[in-house]
Amino acid sequence: MEKSMFFIGIGPPHPLEKKIQRIKEEFRQKHGIEGAFRSKAHITLQMPFNLSVNSEKDFIHELKKILIKQKPIELKLNDFGKFEPRVIFIKVDENEELDLLQKSVERFMKRFQVFNGTHKNNGFTPHITVAFRDLKKPTFHKIWDDVKNRTFKENFLADSITVFKHNGKSWDVFEEIKLDPQ
Repeated sequence: MEKSMFFIGIGPPHPLEKKIQRIKEEFRQKHGIEGAFRSKAHITLQMPFNLSVNSEKDFIHELKKILIKQKPIELKLNDFGKFEPRVIFIKVDENEELDLLQKSVERFMKRFQVFNGTHKNNGFTPHITVAFRDLKKPTFHKIWDDVKNRTFKENFLADSITVFKHNGKSWDVFEEIKLDPQ
């Protein structure tokens, strides 16, 4: 049975995405790292999972059903954080609505036999990754020293959920599900 890899996230609006892209570009130019370019800027709600090609349409249909009454969520980005020694990210302020949305997605995923919602029991730490994968320890520390005191403050209205699909090299938008503004 043929399978594809997906993940579910929330992407910032285009102007903010471009601002985050410039940070990734800065790291690529200064340090030669490119791992964060494999996907658009996003907050992960469900980490990567495999899904049968035959189940894709049903999956999207059922996901839309659980999101039908989900209201957009105001999110605040606030400076930089890290998962030492391999990930540097933009922090998302604590948000009860976002936590409830993630738990709802996690419960939904169990219906499709996906159980990795809180990888290694680390819980849900919403963030937007700006450097990872090809980030080695010495480079990690150089970048962290550069950003640990840097200010990054932005707000945005999360008014859609995006399902990303892996194309073999990077992640493409597979389906964007608009949230109910009512």
